[in-house]
Amino acid sequence: MKQLFGFIVLSFVTCFSTCYAQVSTAKWQTQPMVIDGQGSDWGVLPRFFNSESNIKYEFRNDDKNLYFILKAGDRGIQMQLLKAGFSIRFKLKTSTPVKTEIVFQPNKRTELPQMINGQEGGSQRLVDKSVSQPEIVLKDTAMLDGFQYTNGLITSEKKDENSICFARSKSPRDLATYEVRIPLRELFGDNYKIETIATVPMQLQVNVNDLSMNEIKKMHGRMGGGMYGGGRGMGGMHGGGEMNGGGMGNEMPGGNMGEMPGSEMNGEMQNAMRGGSSMEHKSFNKDFLLSTGK
Repeated sequence: MKQLFGFIVLSFVTCFSTCYAQVSTAKWQTQPMVIDGQGSDWGVLPRFFNSESNIKYEFRNDDKNLYFILKAGDRGIQMQLLKAGFSIRFKLKTSTPVKTEIVFQPNKRTELPQMINGQEGGSQRLVDKSVSQPEIVLKDTAMLDGFQYTNGLITSEKKDENSICFARSKSPRDLATYEVRIPLRELFGDNYKIETIATVPMQLQVNVNDLSMNEIKKMHGRMGGGMYGGGRGMGGMHGGGEMNGGGMGNEMPGGNMGEMPGSEMNGEMQNAMRGGSSMEHKSFNKDFLLSTGK
């Protein structure tokens, strides 16, 4: 009987220790971060990795803001994040739970009207003389819900230091790196004390929408036409040239994915879209506490 009791106590202690160890603490940020989508302020990044979704991420805070970065681990999840959209949720585990959400909508593209002598040229489009395609201007948008002061639709162009803001990388090889800054007042109100809110358990949840089979087939068709037919589906990519022009070049943000060897694109893109199972809904949670800087 004593042995059984001892085993039960040991199991409880082990379980408690394991659960407690899974709660992380945000690193203290000594200088305000520049939200530009590049991730340079984070140093070696990120420190967390979810293997099921192949997403890397991290959170930090100072006495005014919570900072978050999310980075796609491969081209497949990069396409899914951009084309299907995703959301991040922060839950405060208080007596009355507070739930907030930022929904990153599927990437949209718009075309600028051509400017002639400072005037808009009717329905004509702004064209860079060095390329054969019109310039593509991306409009990254997110929908906010549950925050105390800022809700509704925002764009990545919004950079008010007192409001929620975000940015996405424009690097050709790293299009799905997102940085987010959330003022702590949006979560805790104006009269918070960092020593007090650092004791409040928080939970991060990331949800990636599934990419429809129809969209996967369309992307696969465009890629096949450009890679194997020598056409414009992938901008006529030959021997590691640039991806620009029509098809995927316009569908993937930026309209120019930079230099990338054809064999690399063939392997990563084709494997990512083959079958479609890798484009299903993905979700993971992370419990954490804020830091006081001490």
